[in-house]
Amino acid sequence: MGIDRIGKGGAPPPAPDVQGTQGASRATAPERPFEVDPSKRAAEAAPVDAASASTPLARLRAGEIDVHGYVDLKVDEATAGLEGLSAEELADIKTVLRDQLRTDPGLADLVRSATGKMPTPPED
Repeated sequence: MGIDRIGKGGAPPPAPDVQGTQGASRATAPERPFEVDPSKRAAEAAPVDAASASTPLARLRAGEIDVHGYVDLKVDEATAGLEGLSAEELADIKTVLRDQLRTDPGLADLVRSATGKMPTPPED
């Protein structure tokens, strides 16, 4: 049994109408060309502090933070969307994430490849 005449002899499907007598009409040309005014865009952009705009990895490489600060910033980024949790619940989640970044072989390898160092366990 053939599907859509596959494997069957017979005439091929009809060729599309190239004269434009069938189907949708052509779109009309725009009334005016697309324009971008760079002066407006630059005026709308607010100045950004360079330290706050840099990534945790850039801050680590610049010597502003150590590997523990890097891990803390990445954990903060990961938990930024957890509004509505109590402070205790959020602290527990952050503790588990930090522990996973230190002990899970895959995650520890990612931290090591990004920073060149591994965070040491916290001293109690």
